[in-house]
Amino acid sequence: MAEQIRFQCLNCRHRFEAQTLTQEEKEEARRQDRPTYPIGCPMCRRTDIRRGWS
Repeated sequence: MAEQIRFQCLNCRHRFEAQTLTQEEKEEARRQDRPTYPIGCPMCRRTDIRRGWS
């Protein structure tokens, strides 16, 4: 089951929430050769983000 996690973009400082796969779901996807994509900022599309809002 996917988790709802808060992120903040290090480029534009936009705060957003995104659903991410659990560690077990990521491992299962890799075993089945399904892609797992990095999370990107919805405003600037950059992937340099961090967890949490501080």
